[in-house]
Amino acid sequence: MGEGGVGQSAWCGPVRAFCGLMARLTLVAYVFASPLAKDAFAQQTSASTPSDLDTAYEAAFQEMLKKPADLDVLFAFATAATKTGDFEGAVSALERMILINPNLPRVRLELGVLYFRLGSYQVAQTYLEGVLKSESLPPDVRSKAEQFLADIKAKQNPSHFAGEVFLGTRYQSNANLGPATSSVRLFGQPANLNQAALGTADWGAVSSAQVRHRYDFGLQDNSALESQLTVYANRQFSLQQANVSLIDFTTGPRFQAFEGIFEDVILKPFLAAGYIWVNDQPYYGSYGAGLESGVLLADGFRNITIVSARQLNYPNSSYLPTNSQFTGVQFNAVTTFQYELNPLVAIYGFGNLQRYQTQQTVSQNYLLAGVGGGLAFRFIDPLFKSALPWSVNLTVNKQWWNYDAADPIIDPTVVRQQDDTILNVVLSIPFDDRTTFSLSGGRFNRASNLANYEFSNNNVMFGIGWRF
Repeated sequence: MGEGGVGQSAWCGPVRAFCGLMARLTLVAYVFASPLAKDAFAQQTSASTPSDLDTAYEAAFQEMLKKPADLDVLFAFATAATKTGDFEGAVSALERMILINPNLPRVRLELGVLYFRLGSYQVAQTYLEGVLKSESLPPDVRSKAEQFLADIKAKQNPSHFAGEVFLGTRYQSNANLGPATSSVRLFGQPANLNQAALGTADWGAVSSAQVRHRYDFGLQDNSALESQLTVYANRQFSLQQANVSLIDFTTGPRFQAFEGIFEDVILKPFLAAGYIWVNDQPYYGSYGAGLESGVLLADGFRNITIVSARQLNYPNSSYLPTNSQFTGVQFNAVTTFQYELNPLVAIYGFGNLQRYQTQQTVSQNYLLAGVGGGLAFRFIDPLFKSALPWSVNLTVNKQWWNYDAADPIIDPTVVRQQDDTILNVVLSIPFDDRTTFSLSGGRFNRASNLANYEFSNNNVMFGIGWRF
């Protein structure tokens, strides 16, 4: 089958689904409570479950009440308080230690780190600068203090950059998202695909980068101009037609709204533009606008919602000569609810709705609805016994597609319907505060009333990510 017929039609849905999935995974990626201070976490006991942590915290608290001037007891409580997210309690204990013995550079370091986590940068800076003035300072303490002082300087600057870079390798059982069977429909009649169009396994290299810029206006509503550039590319080792590259840019002001009425409501209207290439050929360009909102519903319970509209322009090319028939407008809505059970465990659920309407091809108009959820948790490094916790993120997503009309090229009597089941699990192993190794596995299964669009794809990916 030529790309202008069954092949091209089959590609459009998966690529749009891939880009939508990236957006949802970005939205639901849960950011835990601020990381534990490395030295404190290194002294963590075998109590790794929430109940054990609470028990250890209560025991340390009772011991501190009995021995309020014992430095070892105070530090044990500070460690337990940090692990359970009681940063204020940890600060109180550590400050008492400084009053008893001012010559404790490691304690001053932990105080600086905790105040940094709490967003009190000036107080953190005072403690960290005091650390550097200490005599006979261990190299690791000096290095960490200097690192956090640099981070404070960057955060106090109204303009600063941050981001992540990822490089990895991925195996896919169906890299070209081809149907599982050669028996398909064409003009309403049975037809057979050639072998090259069927689902084929392949390895590939994957790379991505996100660069974020924030300019703080210095106002009481915490308003700032935020911009983000996202770049992604995969290069298959054998199936070059499955190469996908994208670039996407969003920018807009973020500010606190309804102050005095609601406790915490953040709004961000934004503009967006992007471009996607398939098989290293232009696939479509997009531009549009949207609104993101974040609402704190209760302690540890937050909602993030994004609505947007984009114009998608598909150019014709030698590879896709009838590509322009897919040009249209895409409307998106995604909402996510996150609940932090404790500093180590969080759950989330999300829903998404998408409407795509072409300018001239009714059979490619569709309504997509989806729901999903997941679990994210951290645990003690079981292998290297380092100070940094490992984390696991589990995600399940189900979505349903309903098209407006039958495609006469495929079958003029059958209106296309399909549903996707998406499973994903990611294990993250930090090497340091900025570098993380990740191993992920997943399955994408599509069922359809037309065999042309049915496929399954299992994948395994591993790689290194670096934050800056």
